[in-house]
Amino acid sequence: MKKLIAALSALLIASCASSYGQERASGSHCSWKTNKHNQRTTVADPAEDNYDVKYLKFNLNMTNASTTLSGDVTTVAKVVSASLPAYVFELDPAYTIDSVLINGTPQTLTTSGVVRTVAISPSLPMGSMFTTQVFYNGTYSGGASFFSGISNMVSPTWGAHVTSTLSESYDANQWWPCKQSLRDKIDSVDMWITVADSLKAGSNGVLQAITPIDTAHSRYEWKERYPIDYYLISAAVAPYVDYSYYAHFTGSTDSVLVQNYVYNNPATLPHFKSIIDSTGMMINYFSTLYGRYPFWQEKYGHCMSPISGGMEHQTMTTLGYFEGTLIAHELGHQWFGDNVTCGSWADIFMNEGFASYTEDLFIDHFRSHTQMLSDIILKQTDVKSFDTGTVYVDDTTDQNRVFDNRLTYEKGASLLHMLRSIINNDSEFFQVYKVYQQQMKDSTGTILDFRNVAANVLGLTVNGINLDSFFNQWAYLQGFPIYNITWNQSGSDVYVNMLQTTAVPSSVPLFTLPVDIQLRSAAGDTTITIVNNQSSQLCHFTWSKAMTGMALDPDNWLVYALNSITKDPLLSTQQLSLPEIKLYPNPATNCWRADHVPANSSFTVTDITGRVLWSDNNESNSTVIIPGQQLATGMYLLRIMSSDKAVTTYKIVKE
Repeated sequence: MKKLIAALSALLIASCASSYGQERASGSHCSWKTNKHNQRTTVADPAEDNYDVKYLKFNLNMTNASTTLSGDVTTVAKVVSASLPAYVFELDPAYTIDSVLINGTPQTLTTSGVVRTVAISPSLPMGSMFTTQVFYNGTYSGGASFFSGISNMVSPTWGAHVTSTLSESYDANQWWPCKQSLRDKIDSVDMWITVADSLKAGSNGVLQAITPIDTAHSRYEWKERYPIDYYLISAAVAPYVDYSYYAHFTGSTDSVLVQNYVYNNPATLPHFKSIIDSTGMMINYFSTLYGRYPFWQEKYGHCMSPISGGMEHQTMTTLGYFEGTLIAHELGHQWFGDNVTCGSWADIFMNEGFASYTEDLFIDHFRSHTQMLSDIILKQTDVKSFDTGTVYVDDTTDQNRVFDNRLTYEKGASLLHMLRSIINNDSEFFQVYKVYQQQMKDSTGTILDFRNVAANVLGLTVNGINLDSFFNQWAYLQGFPIYNITWNQSGSDVYVNMLQTTAVPSSVPLFTLPVDIQLRSAAGDTTITIVNNQSSQLCHFTWSKAMTGMALDPDNWLVYALNSITKDPLLSTQQLSLPEIKLYPNPATNCWRADHVPANSSFTVTDITGRVLWSDNNESNSTVIIPGQQLATGMYLLRIMSSDKAVTTYKIVKE
């Protein structure tokens, strides 16, 4: 849902932790303690969880003139508790229930607010299937905000009178007798809507038939056969025209129906036709990134409604207007939100963060990388406009907090952008997306589920960054890093001192991130990557060009604040060097010996690209043996860092 609201140009040797190792770890993953202050259950009564909904059939009469509706909804469910003494469901008191049938027999109903209870005698045993049919009618009058189960509005631009539904997060009970449980996806749905012949009724799945009812009314019969969450079921009624076409997938003869219900104002379709036509190209492109569009055997489409944004109803988005990033956002939800739905409203990032980053992927591919970076910078800047707040929602009782633009959408998208930087390989980054879709399809997933998939695909440590730490810091904790940086150059020796504080040190005292540093010169620039894992980090590089300055994160990957970058003529070798260490033999056949090493030093051997091949540390011994049997013949870099962060790098040669 969207509510409007460098290439290396010279030999570079780094003497502090640098990019990017290839470690692929396995084994058990850490667990997180999440902050659960005010977590609202989706069901209004725990007894709703005693059954599992398998099938729904709607048979409704609707109009575009008001929210008045009548008809019945059939539910087929399975008992999943020890027994089922009562069928409990939700429906707003605005509706009168005429009767309730269970397995074809009329039953007595009691009401307490939105909770409706039908006693069952004798109780149904575990595992038994049962069918209910609720006949009801009424007019819901609370639809004055974006969060309204059913609304009736007039488009201020196009003049169309529309009735449409929008159930996210807790509002399905404002238009149909339901169980609101994210974890209970409904296996299939038939949506039958009878309307005047001057109208059309749009919904999920495939339009099976338009059946005449009398001389003035017809029934639109839609069939959704993919599992669907309760809040993704929709209906929209208006004087529409149907503009449809087929889009094709690259490298395949398969195609998908793109079906659009557009206002029948003669100016509406011509105004939006070009962007509607581009929807097929978006479906194809995102399929290359995320995996094949999950509902391609049914359709993807849009129903227009005068809402301020869009809502990703499965296979048939409801939206106020057609615009590239809005379409991309709601289309992205078909993977992240519909095929795999957030496991709780606290994990709404798994819907909205991914859809928001889909906007940037759309801009990057269909417009320009420069424009995409501008949008990323706007998101990052807004994230930093306040220090506090987490991606994980600690108060799901407040829908405005659930859908907080800064935290859920923009910080969520920024988290994914940073993860992409850490992985530093788009093929691997999008492979995580694809595996998540494959493993979790037709079900629900949490932030932890996504982290686990990423760790299984890539390893728990990715290029020097622990995924547990990364997700914990950026999804569950608060703040961002703040940098003060000094640098100096003496001949070909470059020294950089990175000082990191944080916006909320009580939450995260130190962020561990790969930080790109661009060394600038009149003869050309170069960028190196440092794994910043210390609050005070001294680094030494070799670069032959005369520096004119330095830039941090030139490609805008990270969320951070920069206080200063200044040249410090006193920053020198003396501040970075270790006491004299004797290293021999060099070249070596099997190993190297380092004498006079300070206690509690760390050792890292990398190849010339910075790939970590071996690491260790000493507690007290002044002599350290660096093994070389496993290395191929060639030159490597040995980095030794003392406990006080002094660093020296040696070129070592394996014969």
